[in-house]
Amino acid sequence: MRLADAQATAQTRSLFSYLRDRHGEGILFGHQQTTEFGVTFDEADGVKSDVLAGVGDYPAMFGWDMSDQGFGSSPGTPDEKFATFVKLVKDAHRAGAVNTISAHMNNFVTGGNYGDTNGDVVQRILPGGDHNADFTAYLDRVARLAHALTDDNGHPIPVIFRPFHENSGSWFWWGAAHASPSQYIELWRYTVEYLRDTRHVHNFLYAYSPGGGYGGTDDVYMRTYPGDNYVDILGYDNYDGTDGSQQWRNAVVSDLGMLARIAEERGKVSAFTEFGESGGLKPNGHNGDLKWYTQVLDSIIADPDASRTSYMMTWTNYSTDQFFVPYPAHGALPEHELLPDFRTFEADPHSLFSSDLNLRDAFGRPVPAERHAPFMHVVSPTDGERITTATTTVRARVSDVRPHRV
Repeated sequence: MRLADAQATAQTRSLFSYLRDRHGEGILFGHQQTTEFGVTFDEADGVKSDVLAGVGDYPAMFGWDMSDQGFGSSPGTPDEKFATFVKLVKDAHRAGAVNTISAHMNNFVTGGNYGDTNGDVVQRILPGGDHNADFTAYLDRVARLAHALTDDNGHPIPVIFRPFHENSGSWFWWGAAHASPSQYIELWRYTVEYLRDTRHVHNFLYAYSPGGGYGGTDDVYMRTYPGDNYVDILGYDNYDGTDGSQQWRNAVVSDLGMLARIAEERGKVSAFTEFGESGGLKPNGHNGDLKWYTQVLDSIIADPDASRTSYMMTWTNYSTDQFFVPYPAHGALPEHELLPDFRTFEADPHSLFSSDLNLRDAFGRPVPAERHAPFMHVVSPTDGERITTATTTVRARVSDVRPHRV
């Protein structure tokens, strides 16, 4: 197996192998922050979940987010947020789920949130930039979390880490209008190299998910691809803004098929890293397609390539104002009208929930990792950057070999 981390832990290598080998044998369903926020409960206890309440099973994958500069989304002080984050991930692992973490990073230049696109952020947080130390401090918090995530036997819990997502759009500061492809690639490589080589984080798989759609062609998707030594999972985010049209489903199937073919060629895993109704589900009586989940699943599994998608993750149930999974009746709140279809989706043998996972197979495979060949790249200035000063410093990174001379 060629992983981004040739020294990945045994359980992390096993998870990669499990996801790759399951291509075409069912798709793991995931829900973001499923035990952290919900409509049917008020306080995160690591047990309650709208998915569990609705279908009687947990998702196969639990998603989390390193918001608030890496401390997590729950309320409290930074230390309290961090402790809750660690507890929720550990509880998810005990529940028999796979964990994935995304990262809505605040703007390191202006102090604004991830949607503040001012400040030429990517260029200024790369090595040599005046805010590189701020970004590196954030990565230190990521590493602290990774090292804190251990199972009941003290073994590191495998995590799929998904930073800098949806960069093909321009709504985040790392998006296409705010960073050149070469800047994005070097930012990604710096992130992996710092976590993997400097902070010795070895329980991460790295998911690249620039967003969509691509019309089933790979040139735009691969434009910012950091390289096989830096990516494990080829992901893709796409939300339905058409209220369940066949056209949207066809486009998704075409793109997922493309990802599956690229992943097969490169020995990687393909995934539908975010999906759902754009903006979330609507109140009863306002949803146009009451079989939305099953129609999406049926379309994907009907295609020989798209059906090799390893997992599909939908977003968070924040409240009745924004939710992506239907919920059962709760107090005075009636059952959501898409819950019957979601239950049919859960019962389909092609959609896999927590009880469908073989944990020994997922985390107990003896899988060797291929060593990386020696590799060097110029970190800064990035490819294509215009130099406007009389002198400049060139920074290069050499990996997987001890250089005698540079």
